Amino acid sequence: MFSFLPKDNHNQALRIKRFLMALGSYFMWSTFAVFLHFQDNTRVTLNVLVISLSGILVVNILIYVIFRSGLNKKFKDPSLTLFQMVVATFWTMVVVYYADSIRSVVLLLYLVVFVFGLFKLNVWQFLFLSAFAVVNYAAVILLLYKIHPEAVNTKIEILNIVVLATVLPWFSLVGGYITKLRAQISKALSTIEQLAIIDDLTQVFNRRQMYKILNDQKALGDRGIHPFSICIFDLDHFKIVNDTFGHSAGDIVLRTVAQEAQKNLRNIDHIARYGGEEFILILTNLEISEAMVCAERIREMTKILVFENMSEDFRITISVGVTEYRSGEFIQDAINRADKALYRAKANGRDRVEYEPSTAI
Repeated sequence: MFSFLPKDNHNQALRIKRFLMALGSYFMWSTFAVFLHFQDNTRVTLNVLVISLSGILVVNILIYVIFRSGLNKKFKDPSLTLFQMVVATFWTMVVVYYADSIRSVVLLLYLVVFVFGLFKLNVWQFLFLSAFAVVNYAAVILLLYKIHPEAVNTKIEILNIVVLATVLPWFSLVGGYITKLRAQISKALSTIEQLAIIDDLTQVFNRRQMYKILNDQKALGDRGIHPFSICIFDLDHFKIVNDTFGHSAGDIVLRTVAQEAQKNLRNIDHIARYGGEEFILILTNLEISEAMVCAERIREMTKILVFENMSEDFRITISVGVTEYRSGEFIQDAINRADKALYRAKANGRDRVEYEPSTAI
């Protein structure tokens, strides 16, 4: 079913919301144009009014279609910020052409257009738009001077051009600086978000994010959308590694095993550090037989890993416990089963995979 805002793409929905904000500005301009039409001695005839409003409507429908169809994503700036601002500047020129005695007041519309640049434009794009606006305003005044000289007060219009040529570049510098700050803040927030969900040493998900993912998978599993399995693996005799080679070497071993395990998972699977030298694999949309195959693959892969700054004959093994989630149960119950299977793998000689069923056999 069609929806005005896309429900499956947050970024596209945000771009359309910004477009709707800009559409509100067009509504303001249109109201102003209607106001001019009903003034005495106005040059905004009904014909001019209808053509202008129809043009604004058609242009905005086309822009919305571009957004809703996804064609905007083919451009360097999917928000089409500069393009929309250039179009808005053009329609501002139309209002300026017919504003006559209140033309100086209409110049405030430029600032409305420029405010939207704070979402995306850099300094050079702002300056380009400033030059575009000033040149177009001067062109409109020149056109008026030739066609309707009585509608032009030369001294005032020269002053208007000077003000535009001064204020808009200054606004561009400030606007570009604000855009840069927004980008820096966005990057900082992204870094903070990463720190909140990523284990600093191994660069895989941390325990907190692990539980969030498991609860999300539980919600899907309880609705019967797809099954998922949990694997807990532990590095065998890891204490000996720390005692023999030092904690720095131990960190290298942990990080290497975690990263290589992650490379051997599908994009829809997840790995998280459970604690110490223990890790959890969350294997989505997999039957238990397939999960066992994956666990065996990770175990075999680990046995042949070569570690930085370690002798070439150094090897590490892992023990793995596997279980599947049973619909309606607590997540911790499933984790406990996988943990039970892990301890059985260690008790049975390590470097092996053991399975704990979700129901009694």
